[in-house]
Amino acid sequence: DYQKYWPLAVYLKQQITQYFIQPYFQAVKDENLDKAQNYTRIYTNLIESILECLVDGRQSDLSDISCLHLLLYPLEHSDYEVVQSTFYTWYRLSELIETTNELLIEKVKPYMEKLVDTLCTQCKLDPDHLGIPPETDEKSSKSNGTSNSDLAEFRYRVQCLIEDTIHITGALNCFQRMFDKLQSSSSLSWEESEAPLYIMSCVASYLPPDEDKIIPNVIQAIVSTPIQSGLVHSALKYTGVKLISQLENWIAMNNQQILKSVIQYLLSLLVDKELCHTSADAILTISQSCRKQLLNDLEQIIQATLWLDLIDNGTSSKLISRLTSMNDIHRYLKLLFDQQIQSLTQILSTQSDTNYTSIIKRLDCLTAIFRSLDFKATHEETHPCITIVQQLMPLLNLIIVRYRSSAKLSECWSRTIRFIIRSMRSHAKIFFQPIVELVISSYDDVPHSCFLYLISIIIDEYGHDQDLKSSIIVMSEHLTTKTFSILNKPDGFKQNPDLVDDFYRLSSRLLQRCPLEYLKCSVIQPIIEQIIPNCHLEHRDANSSMMAFLQTLVKLTSNKNKEIKNKSELSEIRSLSMSLCETYIPNILTALIRAIVISRVPSSIRLSISEFVCEIKTYMSDKFLQWLQKSLTEIPRTSKNGLVEIVTLKQYEQFYKALCECDTQSSKIDYEFEIFAKLYR
Repeated sequence: DYQKYWPLAVYLKQQITQYFIQPYFQAVKDENLDKAQNYTRIYTNLIESILECLVDGRQSDLSDISCLHLLLYPLEHSDYEVVQSTFYTWYRLSELIETTNELLIEKVKPYMEKLVDTLCTQCKLDPDHLGIPPETDEKSSKSNGTSNSDLAEFRYRVQCLIEDTIHITGALNCFQRMFDKLQSSSSLSWEESEAPLYIMSCVASYLPPDEDKIIPNVIQAIVSTPIQSGLVHSALKYTGVKLISQLENWIAMNNQQILKSVIQYLLSLLVDKELCHTSADAILTISQSCRKQLLNDLEQIIQATLWLDLIDNGTSSKLISRLTSMNDIHRYLKLLFDQQIQSLTQILSTQSDTNYTSIIKRLDCLTAIFRSLDFKATHEETHPCITIVQQLMPLLNLIIVRYRSSAKLSECWSRTIRFIIRSMRSHAKIFFQPIVELVISSYDDVPHSCFLYLISIIIDEYGHDQDLKSSIIVMSEHLTTKTFSILNKPDGFKQNPDLVDDFYRLSSRLLQRCPLEYLKCSVIQPIIEQIIPNCHLEHRDANSSMMAFLQTLVKLTSNKNKEIKNKSELSEIRSLSMSLCETYIPNILTALIRAIVISRVPSSIRLSISEFVCEIKTYMSDKFLQWLQKSLTEIPRTSKNGLVEIVTLKQYEQFYKALCECDTQSSKIDYEFEIFAKLYR
């Protein structure tokens, strides 16, 4: 467009660069955020509209890159939103500049360096900040006890921008400049030192492995930091550890003595409650890159991190499963689990309601450990966790029998069992029967929905196993009977949405893993029937699970279903699923349209319904036309007394035509439903 309106583009650039700078600074002085933001938008829109000219360099009136100084002013604003509003423009500029265009890079580089310097200043933590820096990553925030903040989000976006522009500024150049900033004065406050370290951590992984002047000095400065609490701010030590972690490849390819000093420093920080998780993650990262160099030190490293798994996060199990040979895994896992079993046994030795918190903590630890184990044992190998789980099962049995009245403890227990199964997969088959019996007896006694979710995981893992299919079907029949004894009560679905969610999730798993056996099962019909009077249920997850179950059923009518492992069963599965669809879907479709136009279900639920209707259109297109036509005749067009026409026959026909002709995309179907529902308001 700038070529079409060339004189206007040139005029606007001249006017903005000449007359729109002082008003911006006046807005900043007046603390007028809206004005400052609007001037920033003018700057970014101008630069973005002439970016191609700036990069091309041939159109002299528009290619003068000195206008980039407009983007530097907002970077110093105290409001992060104003600063971040320039980021996309910087990104687009760096994207257009090729690494081969050295002349242009040299011209733009000073602006990019100024960008990094200013962002470094903006990334500073408050002088009165306590603890480690805030993290944007939810998991990290949770484990470190910190919360997300505007500054955390801002620092993350700064990291992304620096990584995107690193080919212009140069990783080593940026690293050197930040290191010089650290060395410029011996009286820098902790927050003035932490900010350059953070920028250095953003570019550390891009440094060349043969750099031998700056990096050794940086590492030496970090590992020489006093570890005693209170002497150095924990945020400064935390960012130093993050920086070391990013230098993993450089450490792996350089001086062995540096590696030793780094590991010893990180091990010494494991006793610090604020830094132990970050240090453990850094040890894991570096140890994976330097496994051969650390073979003689693995024993010390694993022993030093064993106690961390008494707290929570499975650090030792990650180290054991990723760094040790299969021969050593048995020994290390025994060390790891012995302390867990000992601790759990001690807690369970006294029966008291006050034990709840301690038991939940131990279960969470076990869950984290099994979740972190990621080695693979072949079918021929004995899984190293079998003997461990055999030792754990009596304790887990005792916990659920004694405390299953507690919904929270039952959920934690189910999660532990779930990750035992997920980590061991087929090797945990030997525990199938005792676990299932325990879950069913617990569900009969106290029907927590978490037990249904656990069973769905068991079905997902072992549903294809021919030896277990008959047991799975018997189990599902029992669970269905128990579940519907609750859901069939007045407002049963409405009062128990979590139960509905997990039960229909389980039913979907059964259709996926053992379709033929489940379709022949007597309980399949009432499971489908109960959706009809309850499809207006205003609980997103529960309604979504019901629709997902119906989608799975419809997909089974296809003769190209790749999920069916035994192709000899395909014909019978198609026949049974088609029969069920023809019996129930016409009424289900009517009920769903009623839910949308009469009950006015929320848009999130309407979208789930649209996804199901999309599957009918895809797999049963001919029948869909008939079913839709029949359903529409059952949707009232007039008010209850029949005196007021709400929807005309023509509008009905338009909706029918639109739904039949629209693409098989759930968003298009959802749109047509939304338009039709508005007629009833």
